[in-house]
Amino acid sequence: MPLYYQLENILRSKIEGGEVLPSHKLPTEQELSREYKISRATVRQALAGLVSEGLLFRKQGKGTFVTEKAAQTKSVKLTGFTEDLFTEGVKAEVRVIEMRAVPAPERIAGVLRIPTGEEIMRFKRLRSVDGAPFSYVINYLVPEIGQKIDEKDLQHHTMLHLLEEKLGIPLGTIRHFVESMKADVEVASLLAISVFEPVLYMETAVYSAEGRAVEAVDTYFRSDRYRYTVELIRSQQLRKDRGKRTR
Repeated sequence: MPLYYQLENILRSKIEGGEVLPSHKLPTEQELSREYKISRATVRQALAGLVSEGLLFRKQGKGTFVTEKAAQTKSVKLTGFTEDLFTEGVKAEVRVIEMRAVPAPERIAGVLRIPTGEEIMRFKRLRSVDGAPFSYVINYLVPEIGQKIDEKDLQHHTMLHLLEEKLGIPLGTIRHFVESMKADVEVASLLAISVFEPVLYMETAVYSAEGRAVEAVDTYFRSDRYRYTVELIRSQQLRKDRGKRTR
């Protein structure tokens, strides 16, 4: 496992476990480098990953701090959309719209940790439930992975299944960023809704068990047909620490 990813996990555990509280300033890169016996470049890479997750933020000239939004999340089973629906007995269908190589946009390149403009594989799919559009999905993968996936694969299996079972890539962390946005012309047309109608947008990053960035995903859900539920667990340590402050 890469050293930067090991440090990411250590710091993430401290934040999510309440050992490091919101607004708390982290040790400097030099101090972390000395404490964990790794280079400052490795420390910088680990911190950048946590900043992109929204767990840390930087103040120029002042240091790196824990965000107020850092929350304790319960681990959930890593499943794919189709697997979940089949479990619930729902008839799900997938139509492959596009499979082609494209230059990596800046945001996607950042997730995949590759240079902007480098060639990647892009897959566009429309998912339907009981014959009606449900979600529009865009998957981005590096060529050495994406070129091994064909249209038949995408029609009958989830991408998570293909990555693990067909390609033998053990998956580790999957991170979701969810927000509401207005549908543009392309999204509205595919989901059979009006332009500017609200949709639930989910940005996903998939990492291997070794910490390698494997896949980036953009998903647009019809807001009238989907509900996203997250269970949060408040850290016992966080309660104790805040209790001490009020005494």
